[in-house]
Amino acid sequence: MNTAVLVLLLLQNADYAPAANASAEALRREVQLRDAAVLRSADSAEESSRTYAAARDGEFVGKFNNLITKLVDFAESYRNKQAIDVKKAKEIRKAWLELEKAEALFREDRKK
Repeated sequence: MNTAVLVLLLLQNADYAPAANASAEALRREVQLRDAAVLRSADSAEESSRTYAAARDGEFVGKFNNLITKLVDFAESYRNKQAIDVKKAKEIRKAWLELEKAEALFREDRKK
């Protein structure tokens, strides 16, 4: 009896469709996951670029405001004392140099 069952099992047509379908489904899911990862990294790069630009703008505004504050302090000191305060002039120069370092617009063209 066991032999007959074994022969019948061997002779029957093996249907591998479920295994093939599972493999195709796994491959399709893998492709979808990779596509989603690529889209996410592109969005992340764009968001990172915007964040970096906003940080650079904020840095420039902060340094520019610092320069303006130093200039106003110098002007008030000069108005009150009718003399140049060298310490405040040096603070202005330092603030200007910091602003130059922060912004490429002010940098000299090194190629000349």
